[in-house]
Amino acid sequence: MEVFISIVGSLVGKAAEYTVDPAARQLSYLFKPRTKFLNLHSKVQDLKDARERLQQSVDSANRNGEVIFDDVQRWLTEVNEKISEQAATQLQEDEEKAIKRCFMGFCPDFKSRYHFSKKADREANAIAQLLTKNDAFNVVGYLPSVEVMDIIRPIKKYEAFGSRTAAFDGVMAALEDETVSIIGVYGMGGVGKTTLVKEVAGPAREKLSFDEVVFVAVTQTPNTVNIQNKMANQLGLDLEKDSSVEVRAARVRNRLKNAKKVLVILDDIWEKQELDTLGIPLADEHKGCKILMTSRKYVVLKSMDSQEELRIDSLNEEEAWNLFKNVAGHFVERPDLQSTAKKVAQKCAGLPLALTTVANALKHKENLYEWNDALEQLKPSEKNFQVIQDEAYSAIELSYKYLKSEELKSTFLLCSIMGHDAAIQDLQKHCRGLRLFHGLDTMEKVRNRVLTLVGELKDSSLLLAGSTPERFDMHDVVCDVAISIASRDRRWLALRKEDVFEEWSIEDTMRNSELVSLKYAKVSQLPDELECPNLTFFSTHGTVEVPDNFFKRMQTLKVLEFASPGFTSLPSSIGSLKSLCALHLIDCDLKNIVILGGLRKLEILDLRRSRMKILPEEIGQITGLKLLDLSECSRLEVISPNVLSNLSRLEELYLYNSFDKWEVEGIENPRSNASLVELHHLSHLTSLELHIPNVEAIPENNLFSEKMERFKISIGDKKWGWIKLLLRKTQSLCLDGMKDVVEMQMFYHPNVESFGQLRFIEVKNCNMLQNLFSSSIVKRLCQLEKLEVSNCENFIGLVVEKEEIDENDILEFNKLRILKLNQLNRFNGLWYSKNTLQLSACLFDKKVNFPVLEELEIRGMDNLERLWADQLVEHSFSKLTSIDLRDCPKLMNVFPLSMLTRLQRLERLVIWNCPSVEEIISEEGCISSSSSGISSLSLQFIQSDVEFSNLTSLFLLKLPNLKSIHHKKMLTINWPSLKKLRMGGCEKVEIVFAASGESSSQQLLFWLDEVSS
Repeated sequence: MEVFISIVGSLVGKAAEYTVDPAARQLSYLFKPRTKFLNLHSKVQDLKDARERLQQSVDSANRNGEVIFDDVQRWLTEVNEKISEQAATQLQEDEEKAIKRCFMGFCPDFKSRYHFSKKADREANAIAQLLTKNDAFNVVGYLPSVEVMDIIRPIKKYEAFGSRTAAFDGVMAALEDETVSIIGVYGMGGVGKTTLVKEVAGPAREKLSFDEVVFVAVTQTPNTVNIQNKMANQLGLDLEKDSSVEVRAARVRNRLKNAKKVLVILDDIWEKQELDTLGIPLADEHKGCKILMTSRKYVVLKSMDSQEELRIDSLNEEEAWNLFKNVAGHFVERPDLQSTAKKVAQKCAGLPLALTTVANALKHKENLYEWNDALEQLKPSEKNFQVIQDEAYSAIELSYKYLKSEELKSTFLLCSIMGHDAAIQDLQKHCRGLRLFHGLDTMEKVRNRVLTLVGELKDSSLLLAGSTPERFDMHDVVCDVAISIASRDRRWLALRKEDVFEEWSIEDTMRNSELVSLKYAKVSQLPDELECPNLTFFSTHGTVEVPDNFFKRMQTLKVLEFASPGFTSLPSSIGSLKSLCALHLIDCDLKNIVILGGLRKLEILDLRRSRMKILPEEIGQITGLKLLDLSECSRLEVISPNVLSNLSRLEELYLYNSFDKWEVEGIENPRSNASLVELHHLSHLTSLELHIPNVEAIPENNLFSEKMERFKISIGDKKWGWIKLLLRKTQSLCLDGMKDVVEMQMFYHPNVESFGQLRFIEVKNCNMLQNLFSSSIVKRLCQLEKLEVSNCENFIGLVVEKEEIDENDILEFNKLRILKLNQLNRFNGLWYSKNTLQLSACLFDKKVNFPVLEELEIRGMDNLERLWADQLVEHSFSKLTSIDLRDCPKLMNVFPLSMLTRLQRLERLVIWNCPSVEEIISEEGCISSSSSGISSLSLQFIQSDVEFSNLTSLFLLKLPNLKSIHHKKMLTINWPSLKKLRMGGCEKVEIVFAASGESSSQQLLFWLDEVSS
């Protein structure tokens, strides 16, 4: 009775303390504890569901390259704490305490009930607030704007010659002048205008405080929409929904006006551009907007109201010689070569482009007679050419003459008619169509040859890198020279944008031409009939009507290309082109292409972006077809049955963003559309791009042949059997949210050497996955460079041993440069034995070898106590430059003493939220093995200085038990390169720096002379 009175008295006191709460709620804590905890359990489940939905949105945004909002990240962090295993355990314990009884179970423990019921109620309210916050997350991230330095090709080595320094300073001064808003840079082709303004872009942002810098290459063929798109991409502006040029311009203008200071660089302008039409505000609209332009023509700059023009002249003789010898090599200063080499450099007319081109061509020529011959060839010859100087022409022509094969020369000339940022695949099609390479009978062999030749032309400075590895570019000056050479030596007729062609009546011109490219020329009309007995290539991209008999007398034509929405019907004379090998009908409004079935020698049919609805059965008669490109044919709804299966010689098939209405075999009989089963008949197929929205359309048997080299395939669901075959060639593999994947072994196909080409593996959210590889598969990962595993709840180890582990076996990752292991709560080590349940004692030991690993990231490892064993494979981890360790609650230290000699390249070290870490460097690894040798090794380290010679950044955050770098004061650690040190949440560190030799009883991290000044 006294106990009861005591309890009631306590409750009365509590009631007085919480007068603001209703009495009913206070009583509910006593008599309804189960209700409180049931409500809390329900709220926790709601929170888990909400977190899963939001995480899906975050993952999708991450894949799209978006930056996640800070409040979303904070919400997820807070929720993860609420639903963690630790929180779940605490909840269970609280619930048990709330319902327990005292006095042998006869009397409720009212005090515990009250306390833990109220705690559950508070927690439920807190979760309710989190759920309310979640409702506001309609958008989780945003696309960052593309930086200008990511757009322009980097300048590997900018030559700051005196003449260029003056021009650079002049541009910078004009940008600082508040009275000047439009600046122009002009000079002949190849003199270095583009290089100069690219070099200005960085300092303009850093030194002149421009908020935005936008760079756009206008080129000879400007397109208003394309220019607006390029600006919008760099400004983080989405113009996809705006079809009107005027509306797009207004949006770009408003975006530019939002920046206090903005620099717009318009490079390579050939004719006047209306800035207002592009969306670029002038000074009267936005005083902070500066416009920097380059052109070959002074008059173009003046027509665009340039207020200050700077001329870029050729290099003087000394500058030219220095550039030339830097590129060719200093062997040119040999006494027997120097005078001749200087004369060769002088012939380049001081043009950086010509100097680097010729120097590259001669950089391996060490015989005097070769230089004398080069000097002779650089003498100007008669040319019908007015765009560049004779000296520059001769310089580039010399590089052309030095090309070692006819194949290389022909490929170079063909590149000149393909425009800027051309696709290597299009070059491949043209080369095959013209039969440039004798003896190469497959598209794959032609592709390999083209890639080789493009690489050689880049090495010769005759080609430039394109916007992607699959593209290439050519400097305008080089292009001009190439077209002139082709016109003179090859009887090519290739016109530029400014040309107007009305010479069809000049009989000799047309009869003798072997190639006609009117891609950018203005062509008013085509003649009714044209006799061209030698013509092998014809291309036009203009909107022009083709007379019915136009091709009647072109019997040798091998390549035909039309690209125009105005091209709506095929002339009947196209059927007479019996030698035609490649036909390109790009972006055409074709209704009927039945006539193409008669072109039996056709090997390449390119119908990209054309708008026909049906691929007729007659196409199946072109049985020699090797490449069929139907990419972006968004209106294509029907591919007649058996057309694809009849094309038995087909090697490349492209159907992405195109036809996807694959019929399910056996559902309809007879079929009215194409079936994926037809691909079984394409035994030569090496390249395939398609989309399969209906997984039921995938046949049970293997869909593809073992010859597959390249593929781009998206499917509505999963079917793994045939995917195993693809993995033989796969270079990048990403598994995300695969609920049925237990181990990577299910993708392994022993007969096709799966995984042999893998360079990048990313695995995340695969909660059933326990491991990635067996040791036998590891041996096949000879190309693997990057490996990421994250958020896999049941993941135990990277490598599983299905048989007893031999002590001498080493798991080799010989090319792995980046390893990231994140949020793997059950992860115990890099390897484990399935039979004996043997685990590696720490993450890395002597059974694994990482000889070239550069970046190591480990986050969210709840069970990780030690990283490195005391004994490792020689040279393993010796290339590490970055280590990032976060959220590892049991980790005691980072490095054993024996590890330090391997860290001489380490540049960045981050240790964050590892509450058990007491010191960075420990002797534990040395002590763990038997041997006095280890002890002597430890002693050797302690008695000598240790240096992190390349470490520039050190972050030590949320390490509440950290006391020191190493507990032995006699160990001196030097940090000569340290530039950035960030510390926080290290409560036991009382002094961060102290003078060397100064005694202190308090905890400190660094002696003052350990860090460079």
